[in-house]
Amino acid sequence: MPENNNRWTSDHLMKPGGTALYGAQQRARLRQMADEVRVLLREYRADLENVEFDGDKPFEPRIRAFLASRPLAQFESDLRAAVKHVGKLDSEYQRRYVELPEKRKVKAIEKAHKKGIKTAQSLNTAEQLNAVSQTPGDNNGQAAKKSEEPSFLDFLEKRA
Repeated sequence: MPENNNRWTSDHLMKPGGTALYGAQQRARLRQMADEVRVLLREYRADLENVEFDGDKPFEPRIRAFLASRPLAQFESDLRAAVKHVGKLDSEYQRRYVELPEKRKVKAIEKAHKKGIKTAQSLNTAEQLNAVSQTPGDNNGQAAKKSEEPSFLDFLEKRA
């Protein structure tokens, strides 16, 4: 059985503009389907309204036609909602996968500037360790005191 090469895949959507193109195509297709269902619904409802039974009260055929065609009307409504949801596909992708990393990068740079660092990438692990290991001059006695107290690791080394 030959494979359909016109089928959309995740790789197509991941390309720049892929979600926008897919969304536009699907919206057009779903809109066309919804329009066809609306026309069919009107015809079907009109035909059902013309069916009368003996003993019908006024407006009873119209109410019966409305109730009988309600699933078709719901189907049309669902198609319109699907058009709306597919329209959000590209905007959600852009917001979560294109704009978010940029916002995070800008935020990291702003945060680094607040701390007095030129760029977030300029901090390396050695500088971070050096900053952590340095203690202010006021706390030298406390730092020495803390290092003399046994830690959890010291406890584990004694038991081993």
